[in-house]
Amino acid sequence: MNGKSPRVIVVGGGAAGLMAAGRAADLGAQVTLLEKTPRVGNKLRLTGNGRCNLAHWGGIADFLAHVPRNGSFLHNSLARFFVQDLRSLLSSLGLPTVVEPDGRVFPATNRASDVVATLLGYGLSHGVRVHYGAAVAEILHSEGLVCGVRLADGQIVGGDAVILATGGCSYPQTGSTGDGYLLAERLGHTIIPLRPGLVPLVAGEQLTTDLQGISISEVRATLYQGERRIATTSGEILFAHFGLSGPAILSLSLLAEEALATGPCRLSLDLVPSWNEARLDQHFQQALAGAGKSGYHALLRGFMPHALADEAAARCGIRSAQTMSQLTALQRAQLCRICKEFEITLSGTRPIREAMITLGGASTKEVHPMTMASRLVCGLYFAGEVLDVAGDTGGYNLQIAFTTGYIAGESAAQALQNTKDSTES
Repeated sequence: MNGKSPRVIVVGGGAAGLMAAGRAADLGAQVTLLEKTPRVGNKLRLTGNGRCNLAHWGGIADFLAHVPRNGSFLHNSLARFFVQDLRSLLSSLGLPTVVEPDGRVFPATNRASDVVATLLGYGLSHGVRVHYGAAVAEILHSEGLVCGVRLADGQIVGGDAVILATGGCSYPQTGSTGDGYLLAERLGHTIIPLRPGLVPLVAGEQLTTDLQGISISEVRATLYQGERRIATTSGEILFAHFGLSGPAILSLSLLAEEALATGPCRLSLDLVPSWNEARLDQHFQQALAGAGKSGYHALLRGFMPHALADEAAARCGIRSAQTMSQLTALQRAQLCRICKEFEITLSGTRPIREAMITLGGASTKEVHPMTMASRLVCGLYFAGEVLDVAGDTGGYNLQIAFTTGYIAGESAAQALQNTKDSTES
């Protein structure tokens, strides 16, 4: 290194890349950030509907319970840079954050663009050089050591370490087109097959068009395959022309995608999770006693939207003209059951381009969990969605990006500085 500061190349200017570049430069490395699009933070600007759900407040154990894909890989790194550390760093950079009642963490300004500007400023203030329109075609190495990258235009950028933070292949319009997987694979890294994560689910049967656009704010959704219960979650659901979306559905999709690869699944929706079936039946009996000629919509009002009540009634064999006084005891029991177990067959997911994250990626078995360094190529590091690690909605995946980016940047800078010191001594 000839007495010069160690050179770190960060490939990708998303959440993980910006954090990695800032941290490495903060520790004295000479950092070059290569971003193939005209600006950094493209996907980061979209998160939280433009508000940027940065992280989720709580303990590490609770956090990892929401990372079903290789969560154990993060134990060490989260212990070193977690949500409180992220909030402290952003605050020191002039961007305070707030924790909402549900635990989600947002910038106090409620603007994702402020997060991008803050992280970019973190790097620039420590000398990070950013090159836009710089697509990386190859990571260069000699005798097992990283020595730089070759850009798509043929230009060579020399470096002593490369941090791969290229993201996944969901949201391709933001520049996340899976480039990092090819770069890692060419260096011998195993790439776990890519699949959509946090993605809407496709119904196996045709849902009536009247349900399209209907949302229900609090539903308990349980995923089954045959009689095996795979997972349960609660939250908002949204009916669409193809099936279902919404936060609760996206959460279940992390496990549904893998199960659907082996066959159809079914989704059981508890539309009134705060009522048990006995209480609901008692309520229906009391309502029916004085209902007279009212229809089933009056009975189900407050429990489900009008169009969903029509679907529920049809499944119970209740005619649209049938009054509540004409309901049989069996039909009443069926209505109670369908309020608690509204079932929909699932046949698949929407395509990966519509997913929030990518499942699969660089195998964590080939990456050191304490440093994010490659076990195969000296000087290569990984950060963010390019790794085969995936979490739930609610800020978990951004925290993973920030944590792995911070650790990768720190590790690369420290390792190179240690090498430089030993060479000069």
